[in-house]
Amino acid sequence: MSQTVPGEHRLEQNVEVSDMHNESHDWEDLFEQLPLDTSVSPSHQEALRTKVLQTFENNAARPLMTQRLKEIGHILMRHKAPHWTAAVILVIGFVWIAFSGGTSALALDEIINNFTNARTARFDMTVRVIGQPELKAKCFYLEPSFARQEQPNGLIMIFDLAAGKMIALNSKAKQATVINMVNLAEDTEGQMQINQFKATRDLLRKAVDDPNTDVESLGEKELNGRKVVGFHFKMPTQPMTIWADSDTKFPVQIESTMVGPPETHFVMSNYEFNVDLDESSFSTEIPEGFKITEMDMDVSNASEEDFIAALRIGSEKSDGQFPPGFDIPATATYMSSILVREGLGKDKKPSEAQMQQILKIGRGLQFALTLPPEADAHYAGATAKYGEKDQAIFWYKPDKSQTYRVVYGDLSVKESANAPEVQGAKKLSRK
Repeated sequence: MSQTVPGEHRLEQNVEVSDMHNESHDWEDLFEQLPLDTSVSPSHQEALRTKVLQTFENNAARPLMTQRLKEIGHILMRHKAPHWTAAVILVIGFVWIAFSGGTSALALDEIINNFTNARTARFDMTVRVIGQPELKAKCFYLEPSFARQEQPNGLIMIFDLAAGKMIALNSKAKQATVINMVNLAEDTEGQMQINQFKATRDLLRKAVDDPNTDVESLGEKELNGRKVVGFHFKMPTQPMTIWADSDTKFPVQIESTMVGPPETHFVMSNYEFNVDLDESSFSTEIPEGFKITEMDMDVSNASEEDFIAALRIGSEKSDGQFPPGFDIPATATYMSSILVREGLGKDKKPSEAQMQQILKIGRGLQFALTLPPEADAHYAGATAKYGEKDQAIFWYKPDKSQTYRVVYGDLSVKESANAPEVQGAKKLSRK
């Protein structure tokens, strides 16, 4: 992972061979003055090289430091630097990492490890969707798979991913909605999005372990009376900033932006970790006196066919309008507008058939966000309407394909060697 840290000197992997040889000769001249016999048999030298490489490859306890030392080690092994030279350069490399920006790297790694290994958490979440009212919730997380959200309007959401169950409790109306999550796999995108705490934690862990992730050190500042250190993850579709307590090395606030469309901002603040939480508050048993509505929800990854079906159902029920985007806030807004069009509101609940249809739309639209960056997926349907047969609204490259699959406004699909050029098209990606 590359980091932009003030004053940091990078060791580039494309060091010229001649420069490396000159440095080696300088070091050899220095060590020739030592009263030591530095000779070593070729077989022992090769064994040392192999052992060092294996040590670098297997050491995962400190991914950030390991990555940098691995870069140094591979350069030394590639140029077959003498063992004395290699040893000294590795020692100097370690000191360089520790005192020239490496402290920040180690701090970040410790912060992410603390975040990842937390047994419980309590925090506030604020969601701001461009053009929509602000949403606030008090959130709780309990290992291994429980989450709870409490909204100011009295709505309580409880998730038990191990049991594949999600419930929504409306205390004022004494109504409970039970959703059984069908086809819930360990790596399902739906699981990642259901549990915001786990989603954020896993995203940061992957980013830290990815040597290609660009991270900028933001230095120190005061946040709500606490001294914090900050890091900004420059991820293309969901940039994220983490502020952590300088002493405890635990996150204090995490800010994230989903570029959309539409643009959505998350702020998770006032974190408390490893606190005592009442396990009964995560129970999915319905309180006595509540009217229960129960349904199944398929949370397996959607296909292109599911995606087209979702667009068709949604546009038919929204006067030809396609969704503004595919992230959770955008799809929730889109589905809510459909329910309102059908005359549903505070005093009238949707029927089971209507809810199943809404769930089908939500699942199908998520196909767009399960595509990897190399699929080059784009969406241009936010301002289009159903029936515009010449208007490309979505396109992507399937795995190992050299051509694009292009979806048009009449929901026909055609192959194309090149991506369409549509003004205002937004690139989509799950990373």
